[in-house]
Amino acid sequence: MKILFLLFFTAYFALAYEVGNGKVLLLPLGSAKGVVTLNEVNRTVLPQPLNPELGFVLLPIDYYALPSLIQGQWSTNDGNLSLSVEILRVPYPTEVLVVESSKVTPPPETLERIATEKAEAEKIYATYNPIRYWDKPFIRPIESITTSEYGSARTYNGVLKSYHGGVDFRAKTPLPILASNDGVVVLAKDRYYSGGTVIVDHGEGIYTCYFHFSQLDVKVGDKVTQGQSIGLSGATGRITGPHLHFGVMVYGVQSDPINFMEQINSLFKR
Repeated sequence: MKILFLLFFTAYFALAYEVGNGKVLLLPLGSAKGVVTLNEVNRTVLPQPLNPELGFVLLPIDYYALPSLIQGQWSTNDGNLSLSVEILRVPYPTEVLVVESSKVTPPPETLERIATEKAEAEKIYATYNPIRYWDKPFIRPIESITTSEYGSARTYNGVLKSYHGGVDFRAKTPLPILASNDGVVVLAKDRYYSGGTVIVDHGEGIYTCYFHFSQLDVKVGDKVTQGQSIGLSGATGRITGPHLHFGVMVYGVQSDPINFMEQINSLFKR
């Protein structure tokens, strides 16, 4: 009877959502069972932190995603519930920056290093760790004003064009930078573009990224707790001045960290 009711119900009703490119959509669900399929990608339903009997799924949308309508479903042993997600285009701002010329046109001897560091990071982000380390809302790594938003269309030295994959916070040097939540350090080193870099794995496909450190206070394999200092702010890598770049990767997709925190922290509001 339960299955028949669910199938009858879903024939006339579907859950509909909207989300912008570069944002994360959090779908709260009535149970922690089953799989959500969108665009032929399956995501296991995860238990909510305050009530494990309820579930949720995170759906990160790529920055370059075009406006479209995605159809999908939530499948459990009791039946299927139809889902639709409309992707909207966000009007991100534009920035013109001037940086050291070698950070726009790297010397030939640095190209192998850059390629190696890129591959190293991509391998990390593509790794799904099923263990959940976080059990509280995420926090900002520093209390400061935002100097550059996620998604800003950027032109460097009038040549290189890209988009900003995180949020920049003003950070005089040196100031302690805090872990946004509990996790395990999976990268801690100096890199060509991001300078002193720390990446923390929070489990379940969530990583936070911290760039431009002047000093690193953690190493790979260290367990960190929310609010712990992981290093000191600086002006290393491709920069226009001292600041902290804070980024979030969800299932390998570079996502707006402020939007991500708003979404994931909503799970802690009763």
